[in-house]
Amino acid sequence: MMGKIYENFSKIAIVITLILYAWASFSSLDEKYQTKVLLSTFSVLGENQNSSALTSMSQMNNDQIKNSSKAFFITYMDTFNSGALGKEMRQTDAKSKRTIALAYGETDLRYHLKFIKGAWVPITLDMSTNVLYNFSYIVNTPSKLIHNLKMNFNETLQLTNFERMTFIIWDVFHAISGVWLASFIILLGSMVALLFHPIQSIINFFPSLWLIITTVWEGISNFMNLR
Repeated sequence: MMGKIYENFSKIAIVITLILYAWASFSSLDEKYQTKVLLSTFSVLGENQNSSALTSMSQMNNDQIKNSSKAFFITYMDTFNSGALGKEMRQTDAKSKRTIALAYGETDLRYHLKFIKGAWVPITLDMSTNVLYNFSYIVNTPSKLIHNLKMNFNETLQLTNFERMTFIIWDVFHAISGVWLASFIILLGSMVALLFHPIQSIINFFPSLWLIITTVWEGISNFMNLR
């Protein structure tokens, strides 16, 4: 029964994924949408920033910067998307890989097969943090989707009705395609990751188990940041 449900969900998700990325690639709104998603990462964490948050920390105190560090990390990676950073990300230590997995899983509605140029997820994260990222993405999708939908009505973005409706559809499509990709990559990507990072896969095993529990709580508590 569950297998049949997943099979039907996969068929729908594949069609939606193809439509989403084809639509976005031909649309002039894609860049504006990416900005909206980045702003939503701050909203998920309870920091309702305007577009200046994408380039400056000057208006935030130390506690706010600490609380929003995941969102700032995502923004930094999107802004400085270079092959050099990709190499550094692949070679980072075990603890940093856990940080990367949670930052993307808990705040970014977009599912990432690669984080940035040169940093494909299965070869950047180890086995344990691959599981952590994909699991975190799935359980945090409801809160991320709600925050992204709410951001479409944020006055600072100055969206037209057409743009707002387009972004709402894209948000829903990202959530559906992302959950499907995460459910598929969680096993396949982890096997690849084990080959590339066998030692870190072992080091991160127990810490990642604990973070799997905490990310479920984050997925629930982030609903409280809606205001």
